[in-house]
Amino acid sequence: MVDRDQIEGIDPQIASETHRILTEWVGLDPALSPSEKQDQIDREALRLQQMTEDAAEAFEHQALQEWTPPGQTPSFRTKIQARESAWRQAREMVLAQELYSLVTPEMKQDKQTYLAAMEQQIQREYDRALKAREPDRWKTQNVQPNPVAAKVVDRVWMHKPGAFKALAEALIAQRIEDNQPVPATPHDPLADELEEMILDELQANPPENPDLPF
Repeated sequence: MVDRDQIEGIDPQIASETHRILTEWVGLDPALSPSEKQDQIDREALRLQQMTEDAAEAFEHQALQEWTPPGQTPSFRTKIQARESAWRQAREMVLAQELYSLVTPEMKQDKQTYLAAMEQQIQREYDRALKAREPDRWKTQNVQPNPVAAKVVDRVWMHKPGAFKALAEALIAQRIEDNQPVPATPHDPLADELEEMILDELQANPPENPDLPF
C-alpha cells in the first residue's frame, strides 16, 4: 500500500486528474476491491508526480538562464517565478503525455454517444411525465429544468440550502409547466405554502448527500 505521507504530497491537480482519467475513461479492473483500486490510482499519481518533479527541475534551470541577465545572480522573486512556471509547464507536459494520451478518439466518441442516448432518455421521461400531468413529479425532479424557475427560487428562497433549492426549482418548474401561479417575493403567501410542501418532502425523504442539509 502507498505511504499516506507520499499521497498527501501529490499535486492536487495531478491527483484529481489521475483519478478522473483512470475511473471515467480508462477503467480499472472490476475484480479489484475499492481499496485496491485506490491504491492503483495513488501509485500512478505518484509516478506522474515524480516525472513532473524531474521535468520541473530542468525547466526551472532553463527559465533562470533565460530570465537572468548574463553575469547577474537571479533575484529571489525571479527564482520563485521560475519555479512556479516550471512546475506548471512540467505538469502540463506530463499529464498530456502520460495521462491524456490514454483517452483515445474512440473512447471520446463512445462517451458522446452514451451521453446523447442518456439525454434522449431523460427528455422522453420529462415528456411522458408532463403529458401525464403527474402532480408529484417535482418530488423526483422529473421536470424539465427551467431558468425562470431558478430565478424565482433565488429570489424567494435565497438563503435556503442546496437540497431545498433543488426541490424548489423542480416544484416551480412544474407549476410553470402546469400554468399554476408561482410566488413573486419571499413575502408572497404562496411562498409559505410551497415551502411547507418542500420541507415535508425533505423530511419524508431526506437527501442522501450530507452536504445538502435541509
